[in-house]
Amino acid sequence: MIPLMKVHTPPNVGEIVQKVFDSGFITEGEYSDEFERQFGEYIGNPNVRLVNSGTSALTLAAHMCDFKPGDNVISTAMTCMATNEPFHNMGVELRFADVEPDTGNIDVNSIKELIDENTKAIMMVHWAGQPCELDEINELASANGIKTIEDAAHALRSSYKGKRIGSHSDYVCFSFQAVKHLTCVDGGAIACKSEEDAERARKLRWFGLDRHYKAPPGQAPASRWEQDIIESGYKFHMNNVNAAIGLENLKYIDKVIDGHVNNGIYFDENINNPNVLVPRRVVNGTSSYWLYSVLVEDKRKFQEYLKENGIAADVAHVRNDEYSVFESYRRSQPGLDEFSKKMMNIPCGWWVTEEDRNKIVDVVNKYEG
Repeated sequence: MIPLMKVHTPPNVGEIVQKVFDSGFITEGEYSDEFERQFGEYIGNPNVRLVNSGTSALTLAAHMCDFKPGDNVISTAMTCMATNEPFHNMGVELRFADVEPDTGNIDVNSIKELIDENTKAIMMVHWAGQPCELDEINELASANGIKTIEDAAHALRSSYKGKRIGSHSDYVCFSFQAVKHLTCVDGGAIACKSEEDAERARKLRWFGLDRHYKAPPGQAPASRWEQDIIESGYKFHMNNVNAAIGLENLKYIDKVIDGHVNNGIYFDENINNPNVLVPRRVVNGTSSYWLYSVLVEDKRKFQEYLKENGIAADVAHVRNDEYSVFESYRRSQPGLDEFSKKMMNIPCGWWVTEEDRNKIVDVVNKYEG
């Protein structure tokens, strides 16, 4: 069976982890500081703060939007539940914009229809790694005094107008969960537009305290526990063990993503079955192809057909408004109805060999619907 997902494990990761344990310093420290620095360089934004999961990054972004009772956020239902639960848990109203039926990305025109005086943020998801229309969304947000957040869990090394995802919006949230392009078992990062927000996130991720606190000039040295907490925070920091794994995987990241991209482009160019449609590719960006979504009339029949031919397939995420917890936010979304009904993901990652991808294309092109 050609798997849909697979964990990338560096050959010497066990030695790296043992070295961290032997050092006696396993929580946030030397390794997490270095991983944070190198990851910021990779995405082209130094205002990065590591956290213990992509969900924690999204929670910090939601927190820093400073929502008040009655405020709302415009988001997409076509995503992992982790994208929207931080807002729901804070008591913020979710307004689900429709998605483009041929990409799965949030529809800009639908966003425009939902903005009102209580809208404080727009959340967008780069479905499967393909960027949303960032300029148009950010210009719309700016004109209305609204924050923008990107869930970039699928989009490491994706680019928009020649610039890597990571600094276009107020907050960009990455995931380093097990099967993402870059994994450290579990972890994440929030990249901020401003240095001020990055410093705020650094404190918020550790109870509101500055782990690098030093007493003001002229005062006696003080414990970091003695500093004042001016804003209640969380326990979201990344530890040295996860960071060491992330650092080691960062050495291989371009090879890993190249595998996804090369396979994805091959599928774009060679899947030619009218019963299996490939997504429309945006002209303003490049995808990292974390997933490869196709659109078919009967996705469960297609999934079973692939399974019979030794190819794994799955939806990966379920539209959030199907969950009871989000039922109060359900609304008419014809684009989402179409995309969700037809979407199925096929193997595309670094582990898919040339032989594998030739088989996938051959099997997909023979599907009769």
